Amino acid sequence: MSNRQNSRPKEITKNELPTLYVDGVTIGHRDDGMNYVSLTTNVPHYIIEQVRFIIDDEHLRGMIDVLCRSIDYSPEKTGKKPRRPSK
Repeated sequence: MSNRQNSRPKEITKNELPTLYVDGVTIGHRDDGMNYVSLTTNVPHYIIEQVRFIIDDEHLRGMIDVLCRSIDYSPEKTGKKPRRPSK
């Protein structure tokens, strides 16, 4: 457990961010343990990227756990696929 979690604020105040509808998620894993995440929305003739962010493995796993619990979903663990070596 990191020290950041112990000093986390208790609540979010004055949050004026819009709520976005998302149809798709793309995740790109980097070799340094960081992940590029892009959330998209489909509209006629276009795919619009709504947000993109970088998140570390630990926090992405936590986010995925929260999402799975919220819809009562338990994915089967298939194991990690081997990565192709870089050329």
